[in-house]
Amino acid sequence: MHTRKTITVLLLVITFFALPRFSFSQSKVYDDFSLKAMPNWVWGGMIEMKYSHDEDNRENGFGELYTTEAVKPGTYVGKIAKYQKFHFTAGNFLNVMLQGVSNDCNVKIGIIYDVNNDNSYDEEKDVLLVAKPISLNFDGWKEVKIKLDEENFKIVSSTPVDLAITEDDAFGIRLDYETGKNYKESKLETGIALVSEIENKENLITGNNTKKKTGESYFKAKNYPNPFNPNTTISFTLPEASYTNVTVYDRLGREVKVLLDESLSAGTHSVEFEADGLPSGIYFYRIKTSSETEVLKMILAK
Repeated sequence: MHTRKTITVLLLVITFFALPRFSFSQSKVYDDFSLKAMPNWVWGGMIEMKYSHDEDNRENGFGELYTTEAVKPGTYVGKIAKYQKFHFTAGNFLNVMLQGVSNDCNVKIGIIYDVNNDNSYDEEKDVLLVAKPISLNFDGWKEVKIKLDEENFKIVSSTPVDLAITEDDAFGIRLDYETGKNYKESKLETGIALVSEIENKENLITGNNTKKKTGESYFKAKNYPNPFNPNTTISFTLPEASYTNVTVYDRLGREVKVLLDESLSAGTHSVEFEADGLPSGIYFYRIKTSSETEVLKMILAK
């Protein structure tokens, strides 16, 4: 009896250390595969998908992807997709945990926006943001962060659109797998263990001293009109004299224009923002003094 217990304990220890172990520290987790089921996941092509374990295991569970037949070089293998409401913020990081295949294989991650609200993706009517291909030619697991910006994502749409689309909820996320010309013909076995969003701590509106507008503005700031076209007046109140900077940024945190940068007395002040030549969309204005920083949103609607 003692020997049987010892063997059982040893098997449990071996199993624990043999399975992939992940430590997640995310801003927003959409799927960490902590359940036996994989709700809202679908797959197609040559790819099959199943949950890796029979028991719930928050640290070790993942989506197991595989083919039942050998895959040739230069082949579109298939895709997996999770259809549920996502809300990714431009400038933050889309984060996934992927299992390598130690072979010439790539995956493209796409974010789907159902513009016509018909609960499906139509390439003629909807929008797809597609990231640059990610190589799976590595061993083990890798956490991949992709910044949601125009440099890393291509916008696929039949109508003019920009990253302002991310103000809307995404309809789903999908991953397309393809083998390269140097792929050694074999069955594909890979996996996914996490889909999340990581806040970009360097983002304009998330600095340590920056206050988001969740209630009354510290500076009692507002812009009128809002939405505006093409000009708007930003007014704010300083409780005490201070060197003050007012700067406008686009939704990706890029500086658009410095409106004010000088010492001001206590009291109410105003400055005008002229948006001639700028595209429609969401902009932010930051009011910064020696003691406080606040960012507020405004909309240019042409």
